This record gives sequence, C-alpha cells and structure tokens, in this order.
Amino acid sequence: MKKPVKIKELQINCRIIPAGLNILVNGRSFPIVYPKAIWRGYPKPLKNILQDNIAYSSTIFLPQMLQLKQIVYQTGRPLAETYLFQNGIKDMPCCALSDKKSSLKYVKDFFNTQYLFEADQIKTPSLINFRRLKNRRPTAIIPFSFGKESLLTFSLCQELGIRPILVNFIEPSNDYEYLHKKKLIKEFEREMKVKVYTVDYKPGLLRYGKYWGLKTELGWGLQTTEYALLCLPFAHYFKADYLLLGNEQSCNDWFYDKEGILTYKAGYDQHHYWTGQQGLLASLILGRKLEVASFMDPLYEIAITKILHHRYPKSGRYQMSCMADNIKAKKNRWCQHCVKCGYIYALMSAFDLDLQSVGFTQNLFDEKHQEIYRHFFNYDPKNPAYGSQEELGLAFYLAYLRGQRGTSIAKFKKQLFNKMQKQKKHLSKIYLGLNTSDVVPVKFRKNLLAIYKAELKPFNQK
Repeated sequence: MKKPVKIKELQINCRIIPAGLNILVNGRSFPIVYPKAIWRGYPKPLKNILQDNIAYSSTIFLPQMLQLKQIVYQTGRPLAETYLFQNGIKDMPCCALSDKKSSLKYVKDFFNTQYLFEADQIKTPSLINFRRLKNRRPTAIIPFSFGKESLLTFSLCQELGIRPILVNFIEPSNDYEYLHKKKLIKEFEREMKVKVYTVDYKPGLLRYGKYWGLKTELGWGLQTTEYALLCLPFAHYFKADYLLLGNEQSCNDWFYDKEGILTYKAGYDQHHYWTGQQGLLASLILGRKLEVASFMDPLYEIAITKILHHRYPKSGRYQMSCMADNIKAKKNRWCQHCVKCGYIYALMSAFDLDLQSVGFTQNLFDEKHQEIYRHFFNYDPKNPAYGSQEELGLAFYLAYLRGQRGTSIAKFKKQLFNKMQKQKKHLSKIYLGLNTSDVVPVKFRKNLLAIYKAELKPFNQK
C-alpha cells in the first residue's frame, strides 16, 4: 500500500463519454465503461440524470475518508440525494466496526459533511410509455459476481422461465478478483450458452481508500444501491421487469454495538427494509417501474449453498466467494486464508461436496489454517466477524457427522459439539428452513418457495 496522501479539497465532476461516464476527482479520471450497444441505446435525458446521481454515489464517502468537511460537485443536485444519505448514515456503524473506530464519531462526521452542487435543480425523467407485450417472457437484470447467491438466482430464473441478464462489475480495488472472473466468464458463457456483460467500474479504486493510500471499509456501504443505478441502462435496453439482488436472510441481522448504536451486520444497503427503497429510486430515475427484489431473502447462506450445489451443480462449480484481494489469491480463486474462505469451506463441507471441483486445494480445517476460525471459537456478539457462530456451528456439526477431520474440527468437537447437538433441531429450522420472504416477487413466490421446501425438506423432518 502506498503512503497516505493528504488532500485539502475535493472537486467532483462527471462527464458523459461515448463509452459511459467519466468521474473526475480533482481532475483525475475514473471512467465507467459499458458495453457499446447498451450505453448507445440509453436515451440522452436519462444519461444526464444518471450522470448527476453516479457522480454523487461514487464519491459520497470521500470527505469522511479524507477527513474533510465538504465536497464540491460541478454537477446538479441528484435525485438520489436523500436515498443515499439514509443508506450512508445507517451504514456508518458497520463501517466503524470494520475500521475499529467509534461508530458515534463516524455517524457525526457523515452527518456534518457539506455537499455543495453547481445547480440545485434536480433532473427527473419523463414517464416512459412502457407496454409489456402479452405472453412476453419476464426479464431480470442480475448483478452477477459468481457468488453463490447470484449463481443460484441465475439458475432459478432459468427454471422459472425468467430471462436472466447477467452484469458483472469489475471492482479494481480487489487486486486479483477479475483475474479469475475473466476466465470464469468465458467458461460460463460457453457452457451455459449465456452472455455475461461487464461494466468496468474504475471509481472502485476509491473504495477501501486504496487510491489515497488508506485502509478503511468506507466506500462499500452503498454498493448494491449504486449497482441498482448502474444497471439502469441494461434495464432500459432489455426492457427488464426486475433487478434481482443476492441479499440473503443474514443480511437482515442487526445488533447494538459497544457504544449502543444500532448496527446492520451486513451493511444497510443489503437489508430487506432497504430493498423496496432501492426499487423506488431505480424506478424514479428510469422513468418507469423496475422492481428490485431478492430470491435469496428467505434463505441463510448454508441453505443457499445446499440448494445451489445439489440442484444446480453445473452452476455451483463456478462459485467464487473470496474477495481475492491478497497475494495468496493470485493463482487460485480462493485465497484459502481469509475468514470468508473459511466460512464457505465449512458450509460446503456440511454437505460433503466435492471441494476440489469448486477450486479449493487445501484442507482449511487443518492446523495451518487455524487462524481462519479464531473468531468462531472466540465469538463476540458486539464485534462479530463474517457470518454467525450459530450458522457456522451448524456447518461444523454436519461436517463432523460426514467425516470431516482436522485441527479445527477436533477443537469444535471438544468445545462446541455438545451445545450444537442439543440445538440442532432449532438451528436447522432457522438456517436450513424458510424465513420471511418480504422482497421475493409475488408472481414467482409460490413456485420459488416450493423449490426451496423440496430441497430443504430432509433437514426439517429430523
């Protein structure tokens, strides 16, 4: 990481270019590049509106990151201003937790920031005369990351008769992520006979404070809301009815941190309370209704893992859930040393899946990888790491019953096995059962839940 740079002011602009949008931060370019046909087909008035909103969404976190009191935009006041403020301030405690900072200070700093715009008049679209053709196949845009949620959403769309439009966002702050995904995209397209579109999102260099030589979680809290906006040219081009996010049930978990501040564990932008607001915002900027939803809302991660790899193994073998932002991920799509790799490894082990076919090359339960599960054995509900102790404990329990062994499994057997055995029915009902499904589209809810019930039935009969 380079030496931190001291910045005295922030001047932001955004220009429409033939390939997409170009965000200018103190004169430095951070372009957003779309597929040519998609961007060319997006109407000029809608491009102008998107321009103001993306200028704001991609830089809203910079003053706090750089400890400045204001930021000046040479663009118009965005329609999304109040939406992104709510999203941003409710995500501050989660960012503070990751950064090991005071959540009260983070909330105060965000609240006190002055956002100044060249023009206060907010651009709004004319209503688009959008007529759905009879017997037309419903279409859904899927922000597609090769994570288990987007892979399962894609597979479910195919089974339910929905045309999936897959959009992968290239996030340059994750050093090795696209290195692996570029290869996965080619193989996936060839095998599945689908197109995976890419958007090169260069403002992503600002996330984590990487461009400035900093290290912070600031910059990620509005990611799914921003993706909803960035997907609008695709929604227009393909006349999409839905935008399907991968927010699973655990994204709704929250707690009070050590300062007594309400903290959304996965970030507020992934909470199902916010999903409907994302749909309203996307519809307002697009000029017609676009329903933002999640097929994953009723499921926890362990259930998603089971359904994906059991019902759709062809899709499942493409899973990549590691952030791939460290040197150990350079040659393998799983770094096999981060907390997230450890979590997914345990979830897969619970069902005795072929871990090598998914890309794991090491036994993460062995002595060499003990550090991966340190947070699990020393769980602090006021300072949780990725996932939950209950869900991971259930995965360890099932993995042990299936014959998985190693240093961490032995430690689990000694410290937590009896506790998990007593709670197995209760935990299975929660983590391998169906929970609230508030943001599942009504049109597909019955058939979707029937698939889930069939796949999870064995765990809810014992």
